[in-house]
Amino acid sequence: MTLPTIPLARRRSASDPLRKPGWQVRTSVADAVREAVAAGAAESQNALVERAVVQYLAQIRRDRLFAAYAEAAEDPMFIADMREISAAFDGTIRDGLEEE
Repeated sequence: MTLPTIPLARRRSASDPLRKPGWQVRTSVADAVREAVAAGAAESQNALVERAVVQYLAQIRRDRLFAAYAEAAEDPMFIADMREISAAFDGTIRDGLEEE
């Protein structure tokens, strides 16, 4: 089975140079990465691992953001502020629309 290859935009600018960290992973993980690359999941082991880490970090950021949304939804002062702001814009809903 061949997996589709998703190109990874590699930043090679001076502001984000490549670095070789000294991380270690279990042998089974390294073997799985090697097999996935051999099956066409990525152009290289580095690309596959980088993509996985970037996706995981993005998920952590999303989880934190959604937790903040949930917390705000339970805050009566925040809800009151949002209602006040929304009401202030009620008069602009039809701005730019022609009268029928």
